[in-house]
Amino acid sequence: MDGGRPSESCQMQTYQDILRRMVVNDRRLMTNQLWRDRGPSEPFGLDGRCHAIARLGALAAHGGSVQTFRWVIGDALAVGMTEDDIVGIILAIAPIIGFAQVANIAPKVALALDFDLETALEDPAL
Repeated sequence: MDGGRPSESCQMQTYQDILRRMVVNDRRLMTNQLWRDRGPSEPFGLDGRCHAIARLGALAAHGGSVQTFRWVIGDALAVGMTEDDIVGIILAIAPIIGFAQVANIAPKVALALDFDLETALEDPAL
């Protein structure tokens, strides 16, 4: 404490403080965010479900390995989301990320959900 004020690390940061630190590429902010527990961003009002939606949307837009999709989808399922929720998120962002990207990530999502895509693709109804 300095003159009765809590240290910077103890103060609740506003979204303005966080944005300012992002703009100046504050490595401490990003390092702390990258290495923190994979829990929700509670100081900014995101519960576990919203946190999972944001992470899945970002991963879908960016792409990633099957293992990364397993990790993010596993976290989403752990906070109560369903497989239908996961697919619904992908459909909701499809117009933004593009249908080619959706086609690119769909097999990874299927594998992350342990869905037997090969058998499903053999269905003559497709």
